[in-house]
Amino acid sequence: MQKKHGIYHIFHVKLFKITCYYFKCEVIVFERKKIHRGESIMNIKNATAISNPKKVKKKKLFTKNNIILYIMFLPVLISYIIFHIVPMPGIYLAFADFRVMGFKDIWVGLDNFKYIFNLSNFWDSFWNTWVFVLYNYIFAFPAPILLALLLNELKGKYFKKTIQTISCLPHFLSWVVIASIWISILSPSTGYVNFVIKALGGEPIYFLSKADLFPALLTFIRIWKDVGYNAIVYLAALSSIDQELYEAAHIDGAGRFKQTIYVTLPGIKSTILVLFVLSFSGILNLFDPVYVFQNPMIASTAETLDTYIYKQGVVQARYSMATAVGLFKSVISFVFVILTNVLSKYFTEDRETILW
Repeated sequence: MQKKHGIYHIFHVKLFKITCYYFKCEVIVFERKKIHRGESIMNIKNATAISNPKKVKKKKLFTKNNIILYIMFLPVLISYIIFHIVPMPGIYLAFADFRVMGFKDIWVGLDNFKYIFNLSNFWDSFWNTWVFVLYNYIFAFPAPILLALLLNELKGKYFKKTIQTISCLPHFLSWVVIASIWISILSPSTGYVNFVIKALGGEPIYFLSKADLFPALLTFIRIWKDVGYNAIVYLAALSSIDQELYEAAHIDGAGRFKQTIYVTLPGIKSTILVLFVLSFSGILNLFDPVYVFQNPMIASTAETLDTYIYKQGVVQARYSMATAVGLFKSVISFVFVILTNVLSKYFTEDRETILW
């Protein structure tokens, strides 16, 4: 009887386990059906929402929050329209013969372009302009990036702000004032630079009479004037880099130099590319910094397309020829902007162009 009781006990235990397993399976199947049914219901709801979309309220262009910003932007827009859009029909003068007394010939086609392309002075100023452009992209363009990286490494807050403020001040001076300052500094008789040269036993140098030295000298002055102001954009980009990346690089054993190479520069790469592409829009604009330093002794290297346009169009009143040179310069700038924008996709992670 005890043996039978043991057999019955084992049988009941097995039956209980099988029953529990069966009900467990039923519960799982039920839950799966419920989940599947819920997904189906959600799909039906989504399909219904798509077929019967609710009316979305359109965002207002002018609101109480942004109306002040539009008012602040309005003077900039008006000045841009007046000085850039309104004069656009004047391009027509490049294809006409316009004098002080009016049109001598309404349409001459490409005669103005053929005339300027046969002038040796035009090509001299053209190549001189490219020398300044080359110096600018080799030395002047990286300068604010280096300054921003150096300022970013400074720990003293007040010392950093002082250096940044002092470096920005020359930007707000006109080129006439800048020329007066540097002509005085570089003067062979009363300049501080030649005073140091004479104190060291050397002969005074008239820097602004050296034609071969002028492109490098002007590039240095342009860096001195604008490096602090241009570094502001890069400092803003540096502040947006996640500090945890530096901590991770430090844990991996990277020093400050490697952190700059592998963390900092990739973090501001997009900013550098945008400013690099946009800089080509004014690649050949070199009037103020060159004209204020010009003198007959450096005319062979200090004549650029802008100064040439001024002398031909304003001084000699040859407006059609000057307009043709200006249009030629604008076309070159436009082509370079398009070209650099297309090439920029090879330097971005998503293989997209910078501007459009």
